[in-house]
Amino acid sequence: MIKRSDIKQEDIIKSAIEVFSKKGFEQASMEGISKHAGVSKRTLYKYYPNKEALFEVIVDKLMCRFDDQCEVEFEPSVSIARQLTELTHKQMCYLGNEDYQMTARLVMAECIRCHETSKVLVSKFESLGDSYGLQKWAKQGIQAGRLDISDVSVAIEQYMGSIKAVVFWPQLIAHLPPPSTDEVEHAINKAVESFVATYKVR
Repeated sequence: MIKRSDIKQEDIIKSAIEVFSKKGFEQASMEGISKHAGVSKRTLYKYYPNKEALFEVIVDKLMCRFDDQCEVEFEPSVSIARQLTELTHKQMCYLGNEDYQMTARLVMAECIRCHETSKVLVSKFESLGDSYGLQKWAKQGIQAGRLDISDVSVAIEQYMGSIKAVVFWPQLIAHLPPPSTDEVEHAINKAVESFVATYKVR
């Protein structure tokens, strides 16, 4: 059963994202956020002592997809292309989410504007041990003798980067509509094809 306090906090976080996005972090106020969320300032301060704390929660919300990722296991009997395609589809579902893109724009803008807030985001990224859950999968593939990768971290970042270059960054920066299913499929297929050609043991 969802607690009333959880609903209030979710309303506050959504309102903070919208207020920060419209006014910018510097110009936004706790009073403005409380009005937008329809809660008293006392309630707002009960959960979040200041804007910085709220911003950190927003960054956590942006990163939460890593916490919810499914357990990944390399299957030697299944083709590498099929495994990678299926895993990538599971990890890419957040890209077209409007709330995610709004949050990503906010975080990017504040990181460019302010060194202090940028450190929050960097620290969150550094705390992630296995981005997208694919590094573990790739290491298992190496142990199984099916993949030959000298630097797993770089290989996975380059793989995901090639997909995001087509179906994420243009939409985020230029405010284009979310990519279609066909566009996402095409980007993933091309990236998988390149990954397999580069790292599969012949």
